[in-house]
Amino acid sequence: MKPEHATAGVKLSYGGKSVELKALVDTGASRSVISKRLADKLGALIPLKEPYELRTADEGGRLKIVGRCMVDVVFQGVKVPGGAVFEVAENLRKDVELIIGRPEVDSWDIIFTPEGPKPRKVPIEFEVI
Repeated sequence: MKPEHATAGVKLSYGGKSVELKALVDTGASRSVISKRLADKLGALIPLKEPYELRTADEGGRLKIVGRCMVDVVFQGVKVPGGAVFEVAENLRKDVELIIGRPEVDSWDIIFTPEGPKPRKVPIEFEVI
């Protein structure tokens, strides 16, 4: 898969503010993470009383998780019902603002096509089994 196929157009909205960006879609990420910069810009940061760390694939890499962010999401032009909750990292790389990890890849039923990632079904439907 080419690197450009691992990115997707996303629009995040909260409280009348919205941002459009390219998100990294990472099937190896066990969580979905947003940068603190972006959560602050949207005004959607919900701070944690006790921050914690997530290990990354980089040797010795750690993300400091300082909160959560609940936002409305449009993924590749398709509205995600109920939006999403992302972990907020204060030390996410400057060139990455949003990582869509395995939980959202699975629940939004994202497939990888030659044109890039997209939902398998439109509209997105959730199942409780």
